[in-house]
Parts: sequence; C-alpha cells; structure tokens
Amino acid sequence: MAARATALGLLVCFAALGLTFALYEDQIGKFDWLQQYVGVVTHAVFDESSVPARRIIVATAQNVLAALSTKNGEIVWRHILESSDTGKVDLLVSEGPQVTTIAGNLLRSWDVISAALVEEIQLDHAPAAGVLQRGVSLGDSELVLVEVMVGSVALTTLDRSSGATLDQETLAVPWLTTDTRCACGDKTLVCVDVSVGLLFVLPLTANSPTFKSQPLTSIGLQQSENAPEVHLQRVSGSPSHMVIQVAESRKLIHLHEGELHLVRDLSGSRASAIADGVLYTVMQTGRLVTIGAVEMESGEDLGEQGVVVELPLQSGSVLSLDVHRFERRDGGMALRAFVTCSDHALHLISSAGVVWSREEALASVIAAEAVDLPVDGANINYHDKLPPLTGLIGSLVHRVQTQCSQISHWFKSVVGSTDSFQESLNTLKRDELNLRKLLVVASSSGKILGIDSWNGDVVWSIYAPLLAPLQGNKLLLYSQRTSAHFPLQPQCVVVGRHKITGEGLLVLFNPISGTTIGERGGVVPLGYHLSQAFLMHYPDDQYLKPLMLVDKELHPHMFPASGEKVVLEHKDSIFVHLAQAGSSTLTGYTLRFSRPGMLTLSEVWTVSLGGGPITGVHGKLVAEKVHSPGRVLADRSVLYKYVNPNLAVVTTQGYDHINKNTMNLYLIDTVTGAVIESVSHKKVSGPLHIVHSENWVVYTFFNDKYRRFEVTSLELFEGLNQANATAFSSFGGRATPPILERQSYIMPVGVQAATHTTTEKGITTKFILFALQSGNVLQMNKWFLDPRRPVTGGPQEEGLMPYIPELRISPHDMITYNQTLPRVSAIYTAPTGLESACVVLVYGLDLFYTRMFPSKMFDVLKDDFDHYLIGGAVLALAVAALITRKLAQKKALKQAWK
Repeated sequence: MAARATALGLLVCFAALGLTFALYEDQIGKFDWLQQYVGVVTHAVFDESSVPARRIIVATAQNVLAALSTKNGEIVWRHILESSDTGKVDLLVSEGPQVTTIAGNLLRSWDVISAALVEEIQLDHAPAAGVLQRGVSLGDSELVLVEVMVGSVALTTLDRSSGATLDQETLAVPWLTTDTRCACGDKTLVCVDVSVGLLFVLPLTANSPTFKSQPLTSIGLQQSENAPEVHLQRVSGSPSHMVIQVAESRKLIHLHEGELHLVRDLSGSRASAIADGVLYTVMQTGRLVTIGAVEMESGEDLGEQGVVVELPLQSGSVLSLDVHRFERRDGGMALRAFVTCSDHALHLISSAGVVWSREEALASVIAAEAVDLPVDGANINYHDKLPPLTGLIGSLVHRVQTQCSQISHWFKSVVGSTDSFQESLNTLKRDELNLRKLLVVASSSGKILGIDSWNGDVVWSIYAPLLAPLQGNKLLLYSQRTSAHFPLQPQCVVVGRHKITGEGLLVLFNPISGTTIGERGGVVPLGYHLSQAFLMHYPDDQYLKPLMLVDKELHPHMFPASGEKVVLEHKDSIFVHLAQAGSSTLTGYTLRFSRPGMLTLSEVWTVSLGGGPITGVHGKLVAEKVHSPGRVLADRSVLYKYVNPNLAVVTTQGYDHINKNTMNLYLIDTVTGAVIESVSHKKVSGPLHIVHSENWVVYTFFNDKYRRFEVTSLELFEGLNQANATAFSSFGGRATPPILERQSYIMPVGVQAATHTTTEKGITTKFILFALQSGNVLQMNKWFLDPRRPVTGGPQEEGLMPYIPELRISPHDMITYNQTLPRVSAIYTAPTGLESACVVLVYGLDLFYTRMFPSKMFDVLKDDFDHYLIGGAVLALAVAALITRKLAQKKALKQAWK
C-alpha cells in the first residue's frame, strides 16, 4: 500500500509539473520581442533607503510611476496610473523607504523596494473648472492644493492623515492671465508677469494670504512687452530655491519670508540641482555636457567634483538635473547625475562618464513604416530596375552603367572605403523571405529612429528639435523611394510642423543608414501652413514618388519640384479631398486645369454632412490588393464585392438633447462626392476605431444606453452581376446602389486600437487585430465578423456560422500571449516576401513586435519536414520511371519484330 501511495504521489507531481509548461514555450521570444518604457519624465528623485541609491523613482507625463535601476537603467518596477487627469502626478517626494505621490485627489505612499501601495488617502477636494496650472505644497501634517485660473487662485488646505478639508479660499487676481507663469516653492506660490515687469509671491500658510509684488529688476530681469518665453523650475534638492528663466536669462532665487532673493546668475546653463550645500549646473555644447559644482555659502568653485561627458549621438538639450552624492570607500565624494533631455532620452552620469541611457522617445511613437532591407550588392537584379520608356538603346546603356556600378561597389567593399550607405548594405541585408525589416518610427519629441525587427535594437536615430506634430498629434511618414533601386539611395520623409512658427516642416533621410539628405541636416522648412499632404502614386524617372503639399490657401506644392512634371502627366486622374477642422463639409478638388508652373486646385464637389463636425476620414491602404472579386453563395452563384478604391469612411460626432451623443458614418466616393451609404448610431460615444479594407468596414464604439462595447461590421456587394469587370471607375455610374450588409456584435472588452493584417498578394485570410483595454492584442478572423451570419437557419453551405450577439474571446487568439501592453496608441502591419506571413508592430507606452501567420504557413514547409525521405522517394520514382520506360521500349521493339 505504501509503494502504491508513493507511486500515485509521484504521478500527481509529474502531472502537475507538466501543466506548468505552456504550449510552444520554446517559441516565446524567438520571433517576437517586447520593450517596456516609462515615458516623458516630469518628476524624479533618488531612492534614499540605501547609500548609494540603487533606484531612481520617476513619474512621467504618461501617468506612470516607476523605479529605474542605477546600475543598468532597467525598470525595477512600474505602476500604470489612471489615464485621465486623475492619474497625473503633481508631486513626488522621497521619504526614506517610501515615496509619496499626489495625483488628482489621491495621496499615495509606495514602498520603494517592493513597489507595494502602503497607504492611499482620498482627498476631500473636487478639481475646479478651467484650471491652467496646479501645484501642491506638502507639509508634515497638512498639504495645500493650489489651482491657478484666469483671474483667480483657489487654495485648499487638507489634512494629510485623513484627507479632510481644513480650509478653502479663492483669491481674486485680476492681473492673472493665460500668459502668467506660476509655480509652487517652499509653502509659497510664485508668479511672473513679464508684461508688467513684476514678481508676485503668495505665502500659502498665512491666515489671510495676499500677493506681494516686487519688480523683476530686483533679481536682474527686465520688463518685456514681446511676451518672451518664461519658465519657472523648482530646483532639485532644495524646495526653497527656484530658477526663473526669461528668454535666455536664468536666475537662481531663494524664497525667504515671503520674498525672493537673487542667489546666482545661471545664464548659459541648462539645468541645476542642489545637494549637501553644493550647487550643480549643466552647461551643454552640442553633445558635450559639463556639470560644474559650486559651494553655495562661499561661492567656491569645486572643480574636482565636476564632470565632463559626451552624450550619445543625436541627443537633445538637457532639461532637468537630479544629483545624488555619496561617500566612496576611499573617503572621497562620488557623484551621480540623472539628466533628462528634450528628445525624451534619459542619461545617468557619473564621474566615469555616461553609465546608461534610455530612449524614452520610443514611448511616444506616433508614426511607423516598415522598410525593406537591401539585398546583397552582388545579387541585385539590375534588369528589373530599368527606367520607364528607355527603349533598346536606353536599356543597353542602363545595363552597362549598372554593371559598372556593381563592379565599383565590389571594389569599394574589398578596399574597405565604403560610405555609410554601402556599410549599411553590408550590415543589414534582406533575408531570403524578406521577413527582416527595418522599422522606422517617428516620435512626438521630433526624434526619428530605425529599429531592427529581428531584435528590437536601435540602429540609428535622427533628432530634429524643430519638428513638432501636426494638428491631432500626428506625423506623416512616407517612403518616397525604396531600397530596390540601387545605386539610388532610398529616401523617406517625415511631414510635421515647425515648433515655433507652426509652418510646415519636412525631414529627409536615408532609412537604411539613418543619414539625412540635403542641407540643414535634412530639415526643409516649407514657409506655409499645411492643410493636406499625401504621397503620389506615380514615381518620376528617378523612382522618387513626389509629395503633394496643400497650404491653408488651397495652393498645391510639389516636393521635390521635379514632381510637377509627373503630376501634370496624370492630372486628370488626381483628386484631392479636404475637410476643414470643426466643420461638417467635405470638399473635392482636381488638378485638371493646371499648367506648368501653375498648379491649381479646382473645386468639383461639396458634401455637407449632418450630425456634427467631421471627426475622421479613413481611406484604404494604397498598396492593398484584392485577390477574390466575389464570394460563392450556397446556390453556386457569385456575389460580387463592391471594391471601390476611391471609397472613404467619413465619421461625424455630435450632440442633441434627445439622444445625447450621436455618431454618423458615411461611405463617400472621393472622386465624385457621391454618398454611397450612411449609418447612424444614437447614444454612443468613443473612442471610435475604424478598420477599412476591400469592400468592408469594421468599427468599434461604446454604447451609452446598454453600457457595453460594440463592434459593427459593414460589407458592400454589387450583386450577382459585376458592373466593372476589368477596372473600377467612379464615373461609370450604377443603376442600383450597392447592397449593404450590416451586423453588430458585443465586445466583452474595450478596444484601444484596431487594424487588419496585410499580405503581399492579398490571398491570405484577413484577420482583425484589436488592442484590448486589458493589455492584450487579439487576432480575430474576419469570418467571425461577417455581417451575413444568419440569425435563424440560413445558407449553411457558405460556411457561415449562426449569429451570436456576443463575441467569444479565446486566450489562444492573443498574439501577446502572457505579455501586457498598456496604453496602446496604434497597431502597424506590413507584408513580407512570404504570402502567409505578416509583421505586426504595436506601439504606445511599450513596443511589441511579432510575426503573424493568419492562414497558417500554407506556403512554407514545416520545420520537421523530412527532406531526405521525400527526396529519396522522388529519386526512387524517377529511377523506376526511367527503368520502366527502358523496359517498355524493349518490349515494344520485340513485339514489332514478331
């Protein structure tokens, strides 16, 4: 009995161990990678629980509280706070083994080592409306919330232990405008108004607080009516010190008894911090950063405690500095400086140099493009790269020139005198199936980075400090010329706006090597405000697709200017549609009446849509291919798809007093302006995510009436007869409108972003990718969202499953398996050289990359395919066929002689 019990126990243990292993565990991390970030750092403190500090506690603009290791910069722990203003950290204070944060109306204490929430106190305070700036003054037993509004300042004193309101007062301040800058210091509110040349100081702990004023000249600043840029910064390490910056002048001031006293002129420095009575300042010249140390009391320059380092390539200007001093084993003082830069990069600097750096610009990616890597120079097929209309002589000349370029490329690779583009060809090469890509991403900080899709390493980076996103926090990233046209260099362009003037701005660069193209570091200021920008489909004789730019006066411009010739050749087939911000009117234009040197837009149609202002215009992917023109029905007839490449989905959102929130969706032909179909939803709200492909549209929203997330599927069909059998034309006209199939489903979880898979030929089954609010990315077959799913009965021979209102989500359909992706902004997909494969990049706070096989690997042999067995069998069959053929010939010959 004892032996049987022991055997049974061992069997149970082995069974339990077997359950702990996931399916295909050896594949995790092999074809995918995840990179976690914290975002744009707004507050930072060193961990005081250990000496030297092992962690840096940071709070970011993405509402993230995290701890970074001082050893390697990795994230030790991370908390994702609320996404709204209630999760915005207003104050971060280190208190021994804990850190205290105030975000919204919550005061929290966190354990530095375990990241556990030690205490959470609900503050008895409701945020006021129209708050311009918010500040917090934290004391031992109470705290004061300061809310700065136009014409008034609200002060709320609360008990720190219970969160109860002790006092509340609103001060009328007529001089306070949107141009006034305020900041909280040591229990004091400081405001600067350069237009009147005064400083205003408000003691927060007084019984009857009143503003005291003093002239700017008292701290060495002058009055200015031009409204220069003004910044107020708290100095790290000393709450009683503050830096006031007006234009290029920076003054270190000290708060004492309700007055401001000038301590030191810091003009020319980038940031400053105080530690143990020593003032540290940062001076920067390009990439060279100098941290100087000065004794506060005596003013003595402590040169031995300073540091001179060189930041990594393409670094921005230093914005803030936090310093930690500790005693070394030999008795000397060691320095660690935590630096944040304008390109959102983080650096930890010690006396030995830069310890580590973090590219936090990847936490604010707003545009992505997958670029094909170049093939080996010796394997390029030059015969496929002939310019158009070359003729026989032109083809011969081009062949000789390209083969000479090949010989030159080989010679340079041998002698080692290759340029950056040639070097990139040798390091980054396309694999056989074109699965390896170079992911080019552009962030809101103005930084453009190239990422290797194999491992997620940053290959190169470009920083354009004057580049800012367009309206709606968007950057346009286009590939004007690919790497397939050797020896011509590939070229990409980023379209944004000038950070100061607001006019259009272009950044040109080589996506393979990361080098800028042209003068001024590849930056091209346009000199006018942009209204529309898009890439033309027709390349010029240099295989460069021109960029059409439309300014606010509706004047079109071409970049480069040589693209005007291409546009004039195809002006009858170029149509532009514009939607003014905040309006419900969509207007279509053409270039039909343009002449050389005079490109003009001529209005051809205008559509006024109801239901509120236009919130989005969603077209299809330009390179999308439709493999099947129809679908076979149960009676073996064909229901043809309404595939209109000019179709766009236009959404409007409004508000009425009966149905509250309303959303209208219009399917509009952008060539003729005809409204093909329209759908209206009452009592719904966003966020709205739209996926538009082929002849169908899938979109998600939140149903306010039933308090649930829903997804709606629309599909358009021409009918049993196809009107345009060869090529679609918007001017062809139809006797009857397309057939609209529509169905809605219940989504169990909210959606952050959505897109569809793309393949090279469009043969593979379409899958919809949903970034769920739970942090997973779901792949769902378009078959589940088919609007023709029968409610009762129905044509079962089509393979349609019965309609079920709620969509079932299986854990096996999560392409992120056990990884969690918070704050997803968008999902980008790109085809590969393999029809069954699709690459996926999910970006937001984190970056996640993987490969997808929507229809399995139908065009690739499995890894365990027995090549030797099949090869031997084929060889044996071939030998048997030859022997049999020989024997048959002999037999036929013998029979002929009989």
